[in-house]
Amino acid sequence: MGSIGAVSMEFCFDVFKELKVHHANENIFYSPFTIISALAMVYLGAKDSTRTQINKVVRFDKLPGFGDSVEAQCGTSVNVHSSLRDILNQITKPNDVYSFSLASRLYAEETYPILPEYLQCVKELYRGGLESINFQTAADQARGLINSWVESQTNGMIKNVLQPSSVDSQTAMVLVNAIVFKGLWEKAFKDEDTQAIPFRVTEQESKPVQMMYQIGLFKVASMASEKMKILELPFASGTMSMWVLLPDEVSGLEQLETTISFEKMTEWISSNIMEERRIKVYLPRMKMEEKYNLTSVLMAMGITDLFSSSANLSGISSAGSLKISQAAHAAYAEIYEAGREVIGSAEAGADATSVSEEFRVDHPFLYCIKHNLTNSILFFGRCISP
Repeated sequence: MGSIGAVSMEFCFDVFKELKVHHANENIFYSPFTIISALAMVYLGAKDSTRTQINKVVRFDKLPGFGDSVEAQCGTSVNVHSSLRDILNQITKPNDVYSFSLASRLYAEETYPILPEYLQCVKELYRGGLESINFQTAADQARGLINSWVESQTNGMIKNVLQPSSVDSQTAMVLVNAIVFKGLWEKAFKDEDTQAIPFRVTEQESKPVQMMYQIGLFKVASMASEKMKILELPFASGTMSMWVLLPDEVSGLEQLETTISFEKMTEWISSNIMEERRIKVYLPRMKMEEKYNLTSVLMAMGITDLFSSSANLSGISSAGSLKISQAAHAAYAEIYEAGREVIGSAEAGADATSVSEEFRVDHPFLYCIKHNLTNSILFFGRCISP
């Protein structure tokens, strides 16, 4: 262990295990990495068992720099926070091949006094920081303000991150965390090659989807023992890739979900298993958007004090009763044809007859978007029906 990549991957599968329980036979899509960064903001001011529980679930102590920094102004392990910040800055830096919009912030009821040093640190390390707001006498208005902020930070893509019943006059603090991703492929799919093709949702049921198509050199692996195949699709710039995990059978997803783990995933995507081959790729055009109440997910994973009267957030406020009343997460991404290089039709045409291997994503699958440099899982998803 000992890297943000490993920590984000372990956390990713722990979250997936919980989401699966409450979202059987549904699409799932979330960002483990940004949930970790949001919890890090809380961890910065958490004490005693509240801190211990967060650490046990996220495994902050496995990150390099944990505990070896002096008790700096921003509490222990500033290194951990600054390394998270550096990755966040790296991936959210404006560029012309992909865009990440992140909205992550704590909102505390304004009657709670917030420690100035916490405010300072959280602002330095995490751009969203902490805002005070009036839940006590204007809860619905506060919800509107929070939703508007998230909507503006995500370029209008994520609306109503907090549902109507999610806050009231008793709300102490809310954690909102939302992320939007749009990226260009290294190798574009051509618009004119996209056509309606049946996607088999189950053995019995299929629906037409817009299926993108291209022939090219891609890294793939076939796992006979696991009854599945893996494909890596690089985004332009090479810093990120989408990995598709496709069961051999239409009904093979459940077995793959049971098998998948940090250890397995690490083994599957290692360079000695993946090999570059010229193949035909069929991938559905997709718009992924999901919202989750993280409160129940995190409580099921073992972070319970934070959401109860046992919470110790004395590093955030001197008021003993501060806790998180609600934690919400939203993730949005689009998978479409656009890419940096378009492969010429003549070249592809000549290939079509000579290439026999295909990777046809026409039944339920798992996928992730990974930051290649750090191996962090930025997004993880399950597609039952595009």
